[in-house]
Amino acid sequence: MDIFDNPDRIKLAFGIPFFNMDFNELMLTVGEKAGIKDKSMIFAPSFPWMLDYAKHPDFCPFTADFILPADSSLLAIAEKAGIKLKMPIEYFEFPEQIARICAHYGFSMLHVSETALKTDILVRDGFVPLSWDLFTHFKTAGELDELDAQSIVASANDLQPDIVLISAPPESIGRHLADIYNELNGGMLICIPQDLDKNKFTDKMENILTPLLLLRDEINFLEDLSRKRTLSMGSSVNYTETCIPPRIEIIGVLDEDLAPELLRAGMRMLKRNFSPALDLSETSGATLTGLETLCFLSRKFREQGKNITISNISDNFTNIIHKTGATVIFNDFPGIINDL
Repeated sequence: MDIFDNPDRIKLAFGIPFFNMDFNELMLTVGEKAGIKDKSMIFAPSFPWMLDYAKHPDFCPFTADFILPADSSLLAIAEKAGIKLKMPIEYFEFPEQIARICAHYGFSMLHVSETALKTDILVRDGFVPLSWDLFTHFKTAGELDELDAQSIVASANDLQPDIVLISAPPESIGRHLADIYNELNGGMLICIPQDLDKNKFTDKMENILTPLLLLRDEINFLEDLSRKRTLSMGSSVNYTETCIPPRIEIIGVLDEDLAPELLRAGMRMLKRNFSPALDLSETSGATLTGLETLCFLSRKFREQGKNITISNISDNFTNIIHKTGATVIFNDFPGIINDL
């Protein structure tokens, strides 16, 4: 599908590389990936999850093939920062629509959740579209522990469903999702973080203040990118395949003009089965498009079981990457070590 190879589909917002995809494209993506038993992951967070992510960035599984926004409130706050995101489905009906997609293709599904699917959304005209022979509900107690994670993996590997759909609290997602995905033998994993009721006064105040802080920080960051772009001249992308590892050097500002050159160099090395190192020692800044291009390239290399590393990086660009949260897309990124 063309959408997989389009770098403009990656939209970096609040440090998360969202993938722009509407419902029809989601249906085609699920059909293609699950239909060929391609092991892949879709992560679809809502806005309450974003508030938890702001406090605990480790909640985000950046290794997901597609991170999709699933809340119109999330789209609204991103739009205030000038970032336009597509949303395939609202959070409250995401599981039921995935079930409908399974019914459309005849896929089997293992549904892991504290609650059953909502029949008022799933049933239309008195007809349940999903054959119960292809559907299994794995009931949880909400929070997942190590035993739950092992049981989910054992059930999935025994039943071999086309799709494993997991809904669990953010803490459980951050703690167990990567291990569950790594131990699955195949198929598509779709994860929808469960929204939690927060009734304490402090929680309610955070729900008011945190979005404002997130938006202010994002706008300040984008303005900072714009200022630094105007201070640099003479940008270029150079690459060499004669050294080990092959090297891609970015000089100046990685912007809309330089992004296509970076893509050409990166995709050339991917086709030649190389795992390049980026030399960012002379990179003075980037636009949002430039950073999104880096995220896209990293995803393409991950799909082929390879990684982009960084050999050298300027202090200024190190700070930019840290502020975006994009450190996780690179192996051995220099800077703060994450021991979690």
